[in-house]
Amino acid sequence: MKGVFTLLNVSSLSFHYQPQVPVLTNLTFSVLDGEIVGLLGKNGVGKTTTLKLILGLLPIEKGSICLGNYSLEQHPMQYKKQISYVSDSHDIYNNLTGKEYLNFIADMYEVPSETRGKIYAPLIEAFQVEKYLNSPIKKLSHGTKQKIAIIASLVNDPLLWVLDEPMTGLDVEAVQVLKKLIQSRATFGKSVLFSSHILEICENLCDKIVIMQAGMIKKTIELRDNPSETSLEDIYMEVVNDVPMGKDFSIKQSNR
Repeated sequence: MKGVFTLLNVSSLSFHYQPQVPVLTNLTFSVLDGEIVGLLGKNGVGKTTTLKLILGLLPIEKGSICLGNYSLEQHPMQYKKQISYVSDSHDIYNNLTGKEYLNFIADMYEVPSETRGKIYAPLIEAFQVEKYLNSPIKKLSHGTKQKIAIIASLVNDPLLWVLDEPMTGLDVEAVQVLKKLIQSRATFGKSVLFSSHILEICENLCDKIVIMQAGMIKKTIELRDNPSETSLEDIYMEVVNDVPMGKDFSIKQSNR
């Protein structure tokens, strides 16, 4: 269940890919222990960049990121042991088989063979991928690669599970499995941060939703503590279009 301890704290984060072209500007938000947080926004607003900075895949230019008691800049090894990531682009080793990849990730986190077996076995069964594990990853479908990446990402039982568009390419059954996994981890006090374009999934899963626009946080919605009578879709459209919505759900035109 969601607690009161701040697990992830992102403070005043700014980032540029090119000089004078800001991607993120003074980004500040937090994730509590046991909290499910959804990151929403149009393409190109900086969601994936934000996740990559949190993961330590990009250098911090300005600001700070802390996970529990560890700062990413000051304690990178301790920080990264507590976090895990599922990308939407499958940056995994294509020449390995699925089984080799799972063991490679477990080796990276120094997870004993017996422990990794207990973690992997129920996930392999739930995602129905056992028959694909001896095939080279490069020969697998996008959805199957995604399932294997999800399974591998849980071997270290991360305090924070970060997912970038995790539903992309998954079949209906796999989406249901993933949703249950996300909810289960939150129940046991682990946190989940994911980006998505699927508003319905965010509305049903998340405790908190952070809406980004032009590299900044435009609105934070606490869904569990303060359920809104207004749908997430209406709130989202109002925020990203920066104009109020009419009762007929049309975007009101400003008198300019």
